[in-house]
Amino acid sequence: DDRVRGVAEDGSWHFPGFSPEACDFLFSQRAIAGTGVDTLSTDPGCSTDFAAHEVVGRADRWGLESLTGLEQLPPSGAMITVGVLPGLDASGGPSRVLALW
Repeated sequence: DDRVRGVAEDGSWHFPGFSPEACDFLFSQRAIAGTGVDTLSTDPGCSTDFAAHEVVGRADRWGLESLTGLEQLPPSGAMITVGVLPGLDASGGPSRVLALW
């Protein structure tokens, strides 16, 4: 569905995402374990080099995408469980994400 992908009339994708600098800051200065977004990518939809993905991967952190129901989470105190399919040398894959609070 183009509404989920954020596709403009000219066919470009225009959903928000992280800059590589923001990811680097969050990992090095805030020591976060990973990122989670309700869009299709950690990078902005217009990205062609996927620099935020590079920072996330090189930091050996997780990046969860296409999350739903985030508005139901409390501002803090939720615990998430991420079930992933094992993939040899895979750069990503489907997962089931559950939040408990």
